Amino acid sequence: MAKGAQVSLVDSFKRLAAWLKDHDAVGLMQSLAPGAKPIQLSKLEHKLGLTVPPGLRALWLLHDGQRKATDSLIGALHLLPVAWVVNERAATLRLLAKVRAAPEHGMTREEVRSDAWLPIASRKGSCVVVNAATGRVFAGSDEAPWLRLLAPSVPEWLARYVDAVERDEYALVIDGDGAFSLQQL
Repeated sequence: MAKGAQVSLVDSFKRLAAWLKDHDAVGLMQSLAPGAKPIQLSKLEHKLGLTVPPGLRALWLLHDGQRKATDSLIGALHLLPVAWVVNERAATLRLLAKVRAAPEHGMTREEVRSDAWLPIASRKGSCVVVNAATGRVFAGSDEAPWLRLLAPSVPEWLARYVDAVERDEYALVIDGDGAFSLQQL
């Protein structure tokens, strides 16, 4: 695992935790699960026939998604546990079929051809996915543009997201059932 990726992710999560504490939403940070075990990632890689990129590996070893599917730490999206990736990946591959029909600007030829995509956050037709070959992070949508480049790596993506949260580009929302999310303004 890339040590720099781990340090960057830890810093981003600390900053996000501080922002949530300042906004009386410590529970949202507490919805993060403990890190995945390396054997879980090895089994995922074996099952899918790909290698999890270093930045994503570092994320999942730090936090294996969120415990409660109703809470959304990444905007309105649920951070996925490793165990959910195989099931959620079917939606990612359907999205990729749309991209291949009308390739998106910002994707490399390798990324368009590749099936090595991993979802890391999702909810209701929106997602964040990582190309396992390049490590680049994209926002996915069930509406065009299907994929939009967010960052060159998972640590950079999370840092940019936390920067936006700290700039108050997101507002804390609590629904009628008491579930938290961060809504982009």
